[in-house]
Amino acid sequence: MILQVVGYKNSGKTTLMQHIVRQAKSLGLAVATVKHHGHQKEDIALQDDDVDHMKHFNAGADQSIVQGNDYQQTVTRSAKQNLSEIIDQSVTIDCQLILVEGFKQAMYPKIIVAREATEMEELSQLTEVKYQLNWDTDPELQHFDQWLLKELEGLK
Repeated sequence: MILQVVGYKNSGKTTLMQHIVRQAKSLGLAVATVKHHGHQKEDIALQDDDVDHMKHFNAGADQSIVQGNDYQQTVTRSAKQNLSEIIDQSVTIDCQLILVEGFKQAMYPKIIVAREATEMEELSQLTEVKYQLNWDTDPELQHFDQWLLKELEGLK
């Protein structure tokens, strides 16, 4: 299942993503996440240049992978891709849930997150909206959790 969390800046998207990951993991699901870096004028911050695999990357490697005891990290040079391409090429684990933060225009099921009615109204025009979360009316996520658990139960 691919599920997007979309909203405007400071709407609580990352907080909700963390919550969904925790809920899915509590059900024993494998989860991958994809995040759209919405800051158009600056690129993402990469790891410190002093670590060896970043020295390889900075020397010109197109991809650099470092393997630790429990984690593997990859940094790849890539032209801007759409969400489908990112999922197809970069999600390399077998997982039941791919959670996406951002990519408003992508064509996957969406949870829209807003703090103001005008934002909710604008976001509700997006495609594939499955749930609308207003933090003011469901701050403890009780209604949301009921909906989410129904969605996730079928993935086990």
